[in-house]
Amino acid sequence: MNGGKDKAMTGQIAKALTEAAGLLRGPQRMIPLIQKLVFDKARVTFEQRHLYSYTTSRLDSGEELTSLLHWILDAQRPDGGIAAYYSLLTGYSESYPEVTGYIVPTLYDFARSAADDRAAAAAEQATRWLLSLQMPTGAFPAGLHSSGAQPSVFNTGQILQGLVRAHAETNRPEILRASVAAGDWLVKVQQADGSWSGPGAYQDVAHTYYSMVAWALAELSECTAGPRHDQNDHGNMDYGLAAERNLDWVLSHFKPNGWIDGINLRSHPNYLHFIAYVLQGVLECATLRRRSDAIQTVAKSAWVLLRKFETNKYLPGAYEADFKDGHRFTCLTGNAQMACVWLRLFEVTDDLRYLNAALKMNEMLKQLIPARGLRGMVGGVSGSYPIWGRYQPLRYISWGCKFFADALLLEQRLTRSFDASTVEALPCAS
Repeated sequence: MNGGKDKAMTGQIAKALTEAAGLLRGPQRMIPLIQKLVFDKARVTFEQRHLYSYTTSRLDSGEELTSLLHWILDAQRPDGGIAAYYSLLTGYSESYPEVTGYIVPTLYDFARSAADDRAAAAAEQATRWLLSLQMPTGAFPAGLHSSGAQPSVFNTGQILQGLVRAHAETNRPEILRASVAAGDWLVKVQQADGSWSGPGAYQDVAHTYYSMVAWALAELSECTAGPRHDQNDHGNMDYGLAAERNLDWVLSHFKPNGWIDGINLRSHPNYLHFIAYVLQGVLECATLRRRSDAIQTVAKSAWVLLRKFETNKYLPGAYEADFKDGHRFTCLTGNAQMACVWLRLFEVTDDLRYLNAALKMNEMLKQLIPARGLRGMVGGVSGSYPIWGRYQPLRYISWGCKFFADALLLEQRLTRSFDASTVEALPCAS
């Protein structure tokens, strides 16, 4: 690493320590904070050009998965919601409705995979809390639990994912009613072109990463098995068609080079997390709606990122338009999401190159999960690597744990299936 970049990094660390002096609620956090900053500084300096390398990990995926889920269980607040993050400066945040919603399926997946009753109990507790937050319109609020009751399209979509899964697991009618109310509201506020903008949309503008909302509506369509007629004469509430309207709108923003326009985050760069959101939402919605054209479009963008990953040994945490000028940090959540996308594309296409890239990504991420430290650190996924990077600096974030857990659960399921099919394909001994 050249002298100029090294000085810039040192300046970033000094800034973080200065901010810490005024923000720390407990002096016991100062030592872990300094240790983490020094560790990441030493590691980045040692690795020079690459943020991390393809070294083979000795860490077992099952053990890492258990560690991630323990972090999530520790982050569950007394009200049942999951904290947004654990800050090295201020500790746990308040419960976060959006992330609590889409962590529910992860908890159920882990409970099924590991026969862990604690994960299922945590999912049920989270669901009860979410039901208590639903607004009369069917929407769910924006922001953290204490931020006020403004309706949010994105939060409603992510919570809807959790409710649909919770109903599938418990068959409780009140969960289905809440799911339908949320879906009805999303369809009612959808624009004619299939986007969501204006009140309820982040910064009042349309975003292509709201493909994640379309995915939730596609799941609700599967759950309800057909359209409903709204009693207030708002028309036919066909959640599947609403999902496809958004899908078509998002697909119109994919460029021939694989770049995706319309992420639209004012005052923020194009974080890998949001690029991966677009790809995940489109891929999962397209799979449910049997849209091979959309799957092929996602595969093209995912392939661009796969080639960059293989060539550079890491993915930048944010990009300028057309995948130019990647920022010199990495977004661990975005990495985990890309592992999920590549694994799902392997499942759809049988192309082993997707599986290979995803396994490498998971190995890298496993090496960056703390095995020692404070309760909010062990098993946590930091916003950025190094820890002071631009995305969620100095925090271990709940959605990072969720997506990395999803990636490891997918890895377990697909590699077991792959190993079994390989054994079946071997010729019999003569």
